[in-house]
Amino acid sequence: AIENRCVAGSIPATGTIFFSSPIPNCDILEDMKHVFSLAMAILFLTSASGEARETIRTPVLDFKDAFGQDMTQWLKDKGFTLEQSADNPRKARFTATEGGMVMEALSPAQAILMFKKGSLTNYRDVELTWGVNQYPAGANWDKGRRNEAVMFYAFFGTERIDSGSTFIPDSPYFIAIRLCENDTAGVLHKGGYFHKGGRFICIARPKPGEVITTTFDLRAAFREAFGKNPPPLSAIGLEFDTSQSGNKGKSSATVEKIVFPAATYIRD
Repeated sequence: AIENRCVAGSIPATGTIFFSSPIPNCDILEDMKHVFSLAMAILFLTSASGEARETIRTPVLDFKDAFGQDMTQWLKDKGFTLEQSADNPRKARFTATEGGMVMEALSPAQAILMFKKGSLTNYRDVELTWGVNQYPAGANWDKGRRNEAVMFYAFFGTERIDSGSTFIPDSPYFIAIRLCENDTAGVLHKGGYFHKGGRFICIARPKPGEVITTTFDLRAAFREAFGKNPPPLSAIGLEFDTSQSGNKGKSSATVEKIVFPAATYIRD
């Protein structure tokens, strides 16, 4: 079963997390551009030889720490990579506020922020404190309008699973979690591709401007989706996609914090 609840309250103190994953970066057709564009944005990275091994318990990304700084530079300093339209100021804007990072689509676009160094073990839940300020107009995954103001991706392991298309590179297993306005919540869905290794789910439907904390059991969802125990997490990402939405492709979301309670982050 999938744990899906919104809870109020604080989250443990901060740490930093980074991930890696061996997926090649390449161009794709415009009509094949949702999750596989994220997968192809993940470059193969290896740790520098001789680097000391680092272990962090209960790793946290707290975007409130960026307040008063340039958000894009803060992201880069923390090890984020900006993929797709994330580094195009005409299409995407990231702002540091007292309440966390505001990520905005300024026109029809897809933007991706990736963490890709190290690995995460002994995990179960991911806790996200986040909200949507403006949903993409007309977004409704139930009706095939696969747009969202914010989506969190978790990639599992390094084994490449068949994408279902000769045009699209294979990818490690992944589960993508989003906030939605019109979709059915709490149901794992397949996308247009990656039927063997990818699932999408709306876990909550907050009102515009509402910030909530959601707790999602990644291990249980993986077992439900793929019928086996999950490997370590090898990458995570934050994304928005307004490529098919109305209102000139505009959307806005706030991400305050990402926490992996009791997990162990290992940076080799």
